[in-house]
Amino acid sequence: MTIGIVFLMLSLAALFMFNARAVQLNFDPGVDELSINGSLPTYQLGERYLMLTGTYEISAQLEGHETLISTIAVGDEPEQAFDFTMKRLPGIVEITATHTDQQILDAEVFIDQELAGKTPITLDSVAAGIRDLYIRHPRFQPYETEIDVIGLRGFQTKAVDLTPAWASISISTLPEGAVIGVDGVAVGFTPNDIEVIEGTRTLRLKKPGYKSWESDLDVQAQVDQKLDEVVLVKSDGKLTITSTPTGANITIAGRYRGQTPLAIALPPNDNYELIATRAGHESLTRLLAIEPEEDQNIRLTMKPITGQVRVSVLPAGGTLFVDNERVGEPNRVLELTARNHQIRIEQPGYATYETSIIPQQDFAQQINVIMQTEAEARTAAIPERMTTALGDVIRFVVPGSLKMGAGRREPGRRSNEVEKTVDLTRAFYIGEKEISNKSFNQFDPAHDAGVLGRALLSEAERPVVNVSWDQAVRFCNWLSEQDGLEPAYEFRDGSWSLVKPVNTGYRPPFEAEWAWAARYASGSPTRFPWGDNMPPPAGAGNFADESAANMVPYSIIGYNDKFRGPAPPGTYNPNALGIYDLTGNVSEWIHDYYAVELLREKLADPTGPESGDYHVIRGSNYTHGRFSELRWTFRDYGFDGRPDVGFRIARYLE
Repeated sequence: MTIGIVFLMLSLAALFMFNARAVQLNFDPGVDELSINGSLPTYQLGERYLMLTGTYEISAQLEGHETLISTIAVGDEPEQAFDFTMKRLPGIVEITATHTDQQILDAEVFIDQELAGKTPITLDSVAAGIRDLYIRHPRFQPYETEIDVIGLRGFQTKAVDLTPAWASISISTLPEGAVIGVDGVAVGFTPNDIEVIEGTRTLRLKKPGYKSWESDLDVQAQVDQKLDEVVLVKSDGKLTITSTPTGANITIAGRYRGQTPLAIALPPNDNYELIATRAGHESLTRLLAIEPEEDQNIRLTMKPITGQVRVSVLPAGGTLFVDNERVGEPNRVLELTARNHQIRIEQPGYATYETSIIPQQDFAQQINVIMQTEAEARTAAIPERMTTALGDVIRFVVPGSLKMGAGRREPGRRSNEVEKTVDLTRAFYIGEKEISNKSFNQFDPAHDAGVLGRALLSEAERPVVNVSWDQAVRFCNWLSEQDGLEPAYEFRDGSWSLVKPVNTGYRPPFEAEWAWAARYASGSPTRFPWGDNMPPPAGAGNFADESAANMVPYSIIGYNDKFRGPAPPGTYNPNALGIYDLTGNVSEWIHDYYAVELLREKLADPTGPESGDYHVIRGSNYTHGRFSELRWTFRDYGFDGRPDVGFRIARYLE
């Protein structure tokens, strides 16, 4: 019996040794404890393990590192090796900032571009490895470096000596005791040595009884300056001038000062010549003197000069207005002062007639008017701005020639920005602002733009987002019907197609129209909406600013546009054509199908490819913070709705 058991065990052992595979487990760094769990037996032989084919769970531990748990599959190869890397635990890092051995409080600390807190600070859990460290304080130069975080729950310190961003400025006045103001903030009295942050600053000196003194001050960090003594000038006297009638033009000592009623400050002088003129009136001349801090009042009476104007109208009838005052029916003689007057004639069934005239003394003038119908008047004048049935404004754009895309050597250029020359020959209108939720919800009351983080996208005055290109097109067709226009799109073969020839119905702008209105129509094109260099100036538009750093991959450090999400259309300044948010805020649907065209021949009034899977998206938005995305020529594409994409409308004039 005993011999049988021994024989059986020897047989099993032999069978195990015959079928086992030599497995080496390599750990970087080496571990303190290792366990192997599985349904099959294992045997350690030196640095190797004898293991049958199958699946095993490896558990390894090393002080200062995360416990490693992994599964390995032992195959049929006679010898096998598995490599593992032990991940270091985070480290504890103390960061301090000093200047001349004095600790600096409240300097902002950024780890890997994320704000970690203010100095002095101890960070309890900093991921091991090379980390970007950035420190900034309004009174010191920014500091940037890399720190090697050891991790292993170890403690390390980083002490940073910051370089001042100010200089000492010595200021004195005659007399002394003037208040010193720098950029509108009082900082002391003269004489004084003050610390001023580098840059171009506005220096203002003010003392009761004296004129304020102001100058630009160029400050270079750590370059101290002693300014020349400022001699303050005593305050002016005050002169108040009224006239009958008002609106007289006043010139004193050969310098135009404004129109009555007028209050001005004058340096003391006993020989001023005052000349008063008013269109349609005789001029007046007076000599005057004024003492320091004197309050002097002058009253003038202007004598009118008149002339006759005869107004004749065909057909007879209607109402005549002079300078917005009703005077009766036309076909009469008017006695008017010899200045510019606004003449208006209103008559039922006809367009309002307006003109201006300057009557002349001793010479009768004639105004002959043939009234035009409304249709005739519309033909005679093209409005610069029009308002849709929803109250949205569209602006008239004169066409021209442009180069779309970017040159091959332009920094930040992407492969889909192929440069091509385009001629626009048809005048068009384009939306002054992006379509808002308020307008879109009149078409689709059920549409909800949703929420992005803490940004409520569905507010009435915010630009509509999360609309597909199809939804934008259907809105355009609906709006065309509201305004009595033929819809620009028809639904055929399962998709929306542009009516050919292109009519005057509303639509998203063609890509060439958008590029012209955004970059070219107002002058020489620039790389960015604000110019050719980064970063954008304050108020340039709604981009990925510091407040959006936690919800976007890249943000603009130091830039604050006051909105995390989309801003109400028109929040920022318009371009030279009066059009808002062609850059920033939300990107915009374009009519054109998306393609990367290699054609370089000149195009005339292009409407894009005839077919495609996606449509072009143009303009940066509130999630964009990278150099490439902020350029005018940046192109995107899509079909479905996105929280950062809206649209504006366009249409041909005729």
